[in-house]
Amino acid sequence: MKHLYCRLFSHDFIVKNEITKFVKEYQCLRCGIQSTTSDTGELIPLTDKRREINKVLKKLYNKRRKIKQKAY
Repeated sequence: MKHLYCRLFSHDFIVKNEITKFVKEYQCLRCGIQSTTSDTGELIPLTDKRREINKVLKKLYNKRRKIKQKAY
């Protein structure tokens, strides 16, 4: 029944996790489906492989931000 509402009126996504400024993980409030932003900017399903990629990307992004902050 949850999926029926989303099929008729589309998903109601919220940001679940912010990886970088442009890459985020989303979750639908109604049906619980999880999505992420692809390299082209469109929403794609969040698979285990994408979750792993986002985890590594977040580590690299945070390291780079810390190095830039120390330089200034």
